[in-house]
Amino acid sequence: MKAPLWISKELFEMAIRKAFDCNNVDIISFSSKDAVAVGENYTSDLFRSTITYRLNKSAKTDTISVIVKCRNEDGGAKQDIAKKLQIFEKESEMFSRTFPAIYEILGQFYTVSSKCFYTSMDPHAIIILEDLTTLGFQMVPRHIGFDLEHCFKVVEKMALMHAASVIMYEKNPSLVKHYGEGLYWDNQFAREWIGSSYNALIDACSRWPGFEKYGYKLQALGDEALARGFEATKRKLGGFHVLNHGDLWVNNMMFSYETKDNCKRLKDLRFVDFQMNVFTSPAIDLHYFIATSTKIEVKLDHIEIILDHYYAQLLANLAKLQYSLERVPTREHFKKDYNNRAFYGVMSAATVLPIVKASNRSDATFDHIVKDEGPDGFRHHAYNNDRYRKHMEHLLPYYDSFGILDF
Repeated sequence: MKAPLWISKELFEMAIRKAFDCNNVDIISFSSKDAVAVGENYTSDLFRSTITYRLNKSAKTDTISVIVKCRNEDGGAKQDIAKKLQIFEKESEMFSRTFPAIYEILGQFYTVSSKCFYTSMDPHAIIILEDLTTLGFQMVPRHIGFDLEHCFKVVEKMALMHAASVIMYEKNPSLVKHYGEGLYWDNQFAREWIGSSYNALIDACSRWPGFEKYGYKLQALGDEALARGFEATKRKLGGFHVLNHGDLWVNNMMFSYETKDNCKRLKDLRFVDFQMNVFTSPAIDLHYFIATSTKIEVKLDHIEIILDHYYAQLLANLAKLQYSLERVPTREHFKKDYNNRAFYGVMSAATVLPIVKASNRSDATFDHIVKDEGPDGFRHHAYNNDRYRKHMEHLLPYYDSFGILDF
């Protein structure tokens, strides 16, 4: 994809000026290219730009790599999603107000996210971020998913962000007013997307020997399946609420590693893509992450271990932040809330997991996942490839064990 013309010298002058608090900036040169391949991002256009610049008319020049994130303006589902869900408005709010408040509470900088250099909504929706690859961070291939070590690192960072958001909310509740609706809130687009996803899953179940009953159950639920999913998202009166990332799938996490004793070891993690944040139960991030991003063996053997690790980390972080643990749900109440919101996992497995497990294809777009029902189309491939089937062979019985697929 070619970068739009308004990704320009003038734009980078403003970004560098703001990032380095310097009024005198000269952009010597810049170049931009796609940051991710087709099928790796579904809600934004991403470009990696290399900028050579000079500050205060110095003879010395510096070069920096940044990620330029912008709203697609070519029409179609990607642009429609961005506008209806106000994803750029949310992410701009995250970087301009929410993260500064979170980092002030944590007393740490950029331990959860990347650094933001510049945001603007007018005339174009754009966010310019530090390129984490220059700091040694990288993605795990989405087809592989995370082993238990990576899962522990994810929920540790998740618990850190969640704990800080609890303190932030008590200090200034207005900081979460933009995060009332996440990826799955009741609107026309969500109903169309989730409904078509359920239909595709029902059709796929009819081809999987021994799994036809799950297709029948989903079909029997009809619109009740939508209602149960939307209900699972809602904030409950008197409940324990945190600021969820809201879109924790494989490509929205980047890891760094170090080598010790000739062995590559996991070092750190940053979350990216803060466009679906929602202030509600922490079960939302946990269900979504477990459904979309873990390896099959993790889904089979380690879900309870991950939940226990998250809960322990949440308590440890809140205690460190001097929050009264008497106001935190007990392990029993935490697990009950997780169980009660299990249909959120069903929605995640039916809508996002097939995209995660799909092959790299030129037709890997939201338009095709929702509307293309042909036997050779992307939607059919996403729901009928072996990678997706193998994960659902574990997830469908898991969710059925909660009794949530019964009418």
